[in-house]
Amino acid sequence: MADRPATGDQGLRIGILGGLTATDPAGALDLGGRRQRAVLAVLVLARGRIVSTDQLIDSLWDQAPPPSALGALHAYVSHLRRRFEPDRAAKSRNGFIVREGSGYALRIAEDAVDAWRFERAIADAATLADPVRAAATLRGALELWHGPLLAEYTGQPWAAPEAARLAELREVARERLLAARLDCGESALLIPEAEALVAEGPLREERYRLLALALYRAHRQGEALGALRRARELLARELGIDPGPALLALEADVLAQSPALMPLPDGRPALAPPASGPRPADLHRPGAADDLLDRDRELADLRDCVTGLLAGESGLVLMEGPAGIGKSRLLAELRRLVDGHDVLVLRARGSRREQEYGFGAVRQLLGHAVARSRERLLTGAAAHVVGVFDERTTAPGSVPEGFAVLSGLYRVVAALAAERPVLLCVDDLQWCDSASRHFLAYLARRLDGLPLLIAVTVRSGESDPDDAALTELAQDPTAVRIHPAPLGAESVAALVRRRLGGPGEAVDESFAEACRRATAGNPLLLHLLLRALRAEGASPCADQVGVVTELGSRAVSSLVLARLAQLPEASATAARAVAVLGDDAELPAVAQLTGLSESAVAEAIAPLVRAEVIRDRYPLGFVHPLIGEAVYRDLAPGERRLFHERAAHALAGAVTAPERVAAQVLPAPHRGDVRVVDTMCTAAAAAPGRGATGSAAACPGPALLEPPLADLHPGLLLALGRATFLNAGPTSAMPHLGEAYWTLSDPALWRGGADPVVEAARTGQPNSVRPSPSSPRPGPRWNTPAPSVPWQDCPPSGQPGRRLSR
Repeated sequence: MADRPATGDQGLRIGILGGLTATDPAGALDLGGRRQRAVLAVLVLARGRIVSTDQLIDSLWDQAPPPSALGALHAYVSHLRRRFEPDRAAKSRNGFIVREGSGYALRIAEDAVDAWRFERAIADAATLADPVRAAATLRGALELWHGPLLAEYTGQPWAAPEAARLAELREVARERLLAARLDCGESALLIPEAEALVAEGPLREERYRLLALALYRAHRQGEALGALRRARELLARELGIDPGPALLALEADVLAQSPALMPLPDGRPALAPPASGPRPADLHRPGAADDLLDRDRELADLRDCVTGLLAGESGLVLMEGPAGIGKSRLLAELRRLVDGHDVLVLRARGSRREQEYGFGAVRQLLGHAVARSRERLLTGAAAHVVGVFDERTTAPGSVPEGFAVLSGLYRVVAALAAERPVLLCVDDLQWCDSASRHFLAYLARRLDGLPLLIAVTVRSGESDPDDAALTELAQDPTAVRIHPAPLGAESVAALVRRRLGGPGEAVDESFAEACRRATAGNPLLLHLLLRALRAEGASPCADQVGVVTELGSRAVSSLVLARLAQLPEASATAARAVAVLGDDAELPAVAQLTGLSESAVAEAIAPLVRAEVIRDRYPLGFVHPLIGEAVYRDLAPGERRLFHERAAHALAGAVTAPERVAAQVLPAPHRGDVRVVDTMCTAAAAAPGRGATGSAAACPGPALLEPPLADLHPGLLLALGRATFLNAGPTSAMPHLGEAYWTLSDPALWRGGADPVVEAARTGQPNSVRPSPSSPRPGPRWNTPAPSVPWQDCPPSGQPGRRLSR
């Protein structure tokens, strides 16, 4: 095989959906023969876990290895390493395939394998409320599918379980794509596709549901009922069972011509109350949630869930969003909606300090109920959970776990729900202990037949994306997902009027808009800002906009810094680097500024995106300017100046506008460095051509402070005067131009009256800037352009700069 360049982690791509392939930026990699390829396949399926040599040998030789199997395995690994990293040292411990203990593991990026990207895209689509975005994400996932997993190893015991799992996941993705497209309004066009899906999997009830729904939305009600009858007959004939709850509910809705079957104009399925059953009158009474603005749709969802609960139905509500967006307030409103009804409300709140205490959240939820009726509830299969509620078992790891305990806790909840409907509320689920999260996921899968509503809130960006329980809850197809949005301009103005406006006092529009901009419409931040404004005695008028900006920055800062403190240190460091570099920060510059590798920076940015600190697009930037300002101001002044100095070095080595480098030089320490003079002269010369006269005026000043060589001093004064003339007019420019005029030793340099700036200096008011006759003129003239000295070719900051000969 010809020599290949070493492959970085960012360039390697492995395909297992279909045949086994591997490529890098140079092209396809030769993976060798069948057994050597199988080594890579087994390691990929392990997803970074260590695979022992015994497991590998059994997989390669079907548990009948020859005596030379171990040596052959080592040779296969060695050959694969050379294929992936030809320049890697033979004994190096770093690389894609690493030896750990008595086995091997594959260390590659999360997006390096097509099957992993396939799974992640399907999971992401399940969290999207917008059907258009969900459909696009699912299409992208399905485009990665080129055939069954590792088709050349079909039937191998080590590959079969994962192949079956991914094949099932593909079928689910196809069904979800059809559902998303239905919600986008493609009903009539999708009927042939739905029929084809039914033909491929006639025992999958979801496909019959989608087909019947497509027919109904295409105004073919009779055919929709016919499809449901076909499903009933097939299930009875093949399996001897009746249709499940989803098909039965759809049939009832079709017969009742329920409006809930038709999508809303924005593509979201309509949410209507059941045709029959109790409907509490006070669920819609005016003023019940008068402090919840811009939450009509969320409140409608919650009311429908409560209506179902009171009718004996089960449900799951997942509210997700950043800190302060109003999740806890909606959860409180849900509890208020059941006030006055015979509903048992069980509550718990996650806490960082209690994450290590097994079933801590479960104790909060069920502890009081169990204490009141211990003998009745903890009997039979539920006796296994006695240790969960024993006050003496509070140390981490001292609480029993396992299926028997989960089943016992389920029986406790079922016994409570048998007496009356139960509303189970958990705030900040991401901070609950893992045992409690697993129980909630276990309970959510067994809701059928229970008058039980589970409502949880999750703070985006602060939960582990690999947490199986949270992922399972988030992907539950029956869950009602609520993602509160920031408040709009009208709602912000209404809150400002309510908190700050006196009787009959109007709220200035610019003041209300300043409040919205300062808080990005975040209800908690807005509350903090209005409280601070009220304490300051501010009135909602135009001349108080500056006060809003100042106080809003403080309110945002406290929340943002608290959020950063909960993230990994690498994420906080990356956020500071983006704050110094400014919007549109490039990944290589952030990596150079932080001292991390580009892949490490990419990993560190991911939690910041989930926490809604960094926007989810490239180049990097903050979701709101105030967030960036809060992170920037949190840097100590000295640290901030050094960050800017390093940023200037990072940008100088890249292809970037000279003004961007100059912007980093301006706040950096003055070191008497010729590189600063060169950078500022270049930026000052380039700025007017871009219409940036302000930048042109700002750049020469710092160059004069370095200070420049005597030869360059008059030219810098002239550049400063010319830029000031264009930016602020001749009066402001005269001191700089006059000094340049009297500094130059050769008056011939001023002759060329086509330049109006030169003429202003020559014919303006020279007496106002002319030094006294006894003042000597500086010596050498400025008759050459500023030297071009690349930053990266000069000594590091703090060392003497290279001086140019005259």
